[in-house]
Amino acid sequence: MVVSSNDPNMTSLCVDAGVCRFHTTIRVCTNDEGSILFQIDSGCPHVKKIPDCLPADITPFDALRMPFSENPIYESCGKVLAHSACPVPSALIKAAEVAAGFGLKRNVCFTFEA
Repeated sequence: MVVSSNDPNMTSLCVDAGVCRFHTTIRVCTNDEGSILFQIDSGCPHVKKIPDCLPADITPFDALRMPFSENPIYESCGKVLAHSACPVPSALIKAAEVAAGFGLKRNVCFTFEA
């Protein structure tokens, strides 16, 4: 699935995963049927496998499904990611939420304090 960068409804989110030094760019939009379309560009070999695991017809309600253990994005990422603290699954959900019009573009940040 290809997300056009010319789509005015496209949401783009950049993830700096921290100590691994891998950066990921997530581009998300919805298609005419209401499904969420993801484009994931990453230097991480594990994150690169996520698009192959995601269901093709994720709806906004699927992307936001609770509990976490039944969320198809977390389920898919759990099959290919090597580190449970990876922020990419959460970023995928946040980007889908915004692309679907259910959330606002507000930055999210983890900050360690001394």
